[in-house]
Amino acid sequence: MRADTMAGVLRVSRPLLLASTQPRTASSPAFFGLCRAFSTTTLRPYASKGRAFRQSRASQPRQSKRDEAMQMQANMTVLLPGTLVAPPLWRYPRRPSQFAHMLWLNAKNRLQNLWAVLSIKILSQPTMIFSRPRFKFHKAAAIPTAKALHVQMSEALAAGDKETLRSICTPELFQTLAATIDSRPPGVRAEWELVRYNKPWRFPRIADWRIGYQPLHDGSMRIIKQVVVSIASVQRMARYDDSRGGIKIAGSDRVGDMVQHFVIQAVVDKATHESQPWKIWGTLPEMNYETYLADVENLQAMMSEEVGKA
Repeated sequence: MRADTMAGVLRVSRPLLLASTQPRTASSPAFFGLCRAFSTTTLRPYASKGRAFRQSRASQPRQSKRDEAMQMQANMTVLLPGTLVAPPLWRYPRRPSQFAHMLWLNAKNRLQNLWAVLSIKILSQPTMIFSRPRFKFHKAAAIPTAKALHVQMSEALAAGDKETLRSICTPELFQTLAATIDSRPPGVRAEWELVRYNKPWRFPRIADWRIGYQPLHDGSMRIIKQVVVSIASVQRMARYDDSRGGIKIAGSDRVGDMVQHFVIQAVVDKATHESQPWKIWGTLPEMNYETYLADVENLQAMMSEEVGKA
């Protein structure tokens, strides 16, 4: 009985096996010149680094290359499908039909996510009847965790602390931020400061939260839980030239008023349903009606293709 129920839950949750089509966007809290390289990250976390690198890779056995490609895919992180950073109601479409459709898409999205979370809870029960689910989303901890990671990442990026970034970011995001650090002129260091949080009547807030499956190269799946936390803050960035006695670079001291939709993810163990530490995926833009409609249509097309393959 339990096996049939689990199979049914997985069939209904099949759309969650698909990767979202939304890209990672310019999202570093370190803004202006420091974050210029942090624009869009592809789903391939590593790239070749010069001719010598390519030649050394070409000389490796084919099996070794295949093993490394599989390892890269295993470490790859994708945005869960259906992730939505909805605009406030006053930025919804003005046409009544589009306004109503946006409301419906948003409500449908939330219901589908609740069903996905419920599915995982059912699967995490030791027995089907009278047992507590082992899986806990810990949604209440998402906002303080995202705020702490936001500050930690910003300070580490400014200080050029790659080890901290490696420990708190997904592999793809770490590669992008490490490249940003490496691109700085020699002797130039940055300083980041969180001046204050802004608009406390609206932020911080959870813009989206969900759980889903990510297919792996070996045909298995891993469970990912994800939260998008919207944070409004005033941030200051300055740069200093240590080759000239640490003087502040003229014009580099800037203050920015920012709203960021900060994405964090955590892998959930399929056996124990315990979560690994949260890691930073990046940020997303607020989605308008046209963008979200296109995302829904792309997801439906991918679903149809998957069903055709089944």
